[in-house]
Amino acid sequence: MSFTSYTYLLFLAAAVILVRLTSGKARENVLLGASLLFYAVWDVRYLAVLLPIGVLTYVAGHAVARQRGKLALVVWPIAVILLVLGVFKYSGMVAELVNLALPPPKQLTIPSLILPLGISFFTFECISYLLDLHKGGKELLPLRRFLLFPAFWAHMVAGPILRIKEFVPQLDALETARGRDILLGVDRCIIGFTKKLVVANSLSGFVDQGFAGAAGNSALDNWILALAFGLQVYFDFSSYTDIAIGSARMVGFTFPENFNLPYHASTPTDFWNRWHMTLSRWIRDYLFFPLNLRAGKRIWLRYVTLLVVMTLVGLWHGAGLGFILWGTWHGALLVAHRLLQGKARDWPSLLQTAFDIAGRLATLALVNAAWILFRAPTVRQAGAMLGSMFRLRGLKPAYSVNDYILVLFAIAVYVGIEPLFKRHVDRNPASIDYARWTFWLRPAAYSGALWLIFMYDRSNVAFIYFQF
Repeated sequence: MSFTSYTYLLFLAAAVILVRLTSGKARENVLLGASLLFYAVWDVRYLAVLLPIGVLTYVAGHAVARQRGKLALVVWPIAVILLVLGVFKYSGMVAELVNLALPPPKQLTIPSLILPLGISFFTFECISYLLDLHKGGKELLPLRRFLLFPAFWAHMVAGPILRIKEFVPQLDALETARGRDILLGVDRCIIGFTKKLVVANSLSGFVDQGFAGAAGNSALDNWILALAFGLQVYFDFSSYTDIAIGSARMVGFTFPENFNLPYHASTPTDFWNRWHMTLSRWIRDYLFFPLNLRAGKRIWLRYVTLLVVMTLVGLWHGAGLGFILWGTWHGALLVAHRLLQGKARDWPSLLQTAFDIAGRLATLALVNAAWILFRAPTVRQAGAMLGSMFRLRGLKPAYSVNDYILVLFAIAVYVGIEPLFKRHVDRNPASIDYARWTFWLRPAAYSGALWLIFMYDRSNVAFIYFQF
């Protein structure tokens, strides 16, 4: 049941109506039942992973809450959760690596397991729950309420990654969504539909064609492809987030934002403060900060920690060398930024300004170049494409003018329209006077958006982050 399907619209409408007609425990049961139904529609077998992990986390959480301070009570359930994630996501990669050292007769069979939808996201939420409990966080009772935390359909598949402290207060104070909340949710969903169907899906054809025929690409083509895929993955993932946040708002929940115009970033650090922000905060709080504390005053060890952590971020995205190198690339950018930033503090103001401008341009170029590693089917192809890009081997375009115009269109949407969407999203809901301007502007805006959605709703392109 894709977020951009008509089936989902019927599901969402039914869920909103049922939630408005119920209260208390009945409302929580409706939300949990709808979430499990949503997940089962994808593949009912996925429930055999989601529910046991949820129950394990719930039972382990009781033990942690009763005996806070005992590290072993936290370690073993987290180890089991990571083992399940590893078996489904990385067993194939591990078998391939082992086979490199074995003769053909003794080589392992490569497992072909179905990756449960959203497993990378709901496992991280369960792990954060246990770690927060260990630090004195609030226990979520009963089982029905806890299962709703990782299983809530709006965020379960691809985020935003929630913390228990962001969820419990809203569940405790859950009220029927007001008309204003439903309108805000509809706004956000329409923004997401438009970005996904009109922009992200339109770019997918050129991106697929470009990476399939990469051997004949010039350096210019590869730079444009890197930019095109960077825009595609942004509009694709941020559109999912828009629909997730909008859907949650329509049933009474407010989710944290996940994107803040990431290609406006001035530094690599700023990029990760703007891109997939809930993952960045999760990695920072549960992985980087604890490891960084152990480094103490050994600055070099902090840099090593940063590089290792970002490599793990790449591995989290996928069981492939390209993803690992993508994460390492970003780790190297973050380390280089910290080293250069420390030296630039003593420079004259004019040089600092020039450094800031150069840093902004370099961040944009290097962040987009890294997408080649993320998207290319093989590391060999990624290396060849990156080699041509940085050696500037050939500047002759190889594709249709329409393809390049499409990329320019996506850039124009990002630069000219996306900030307007962001401004609307960031407004205080109480400051939006629907009664004053909705009569003319809202129907016109909805009509234009729906016309674009129906016109471009021809390609069935799955959300990119569903594979993680």
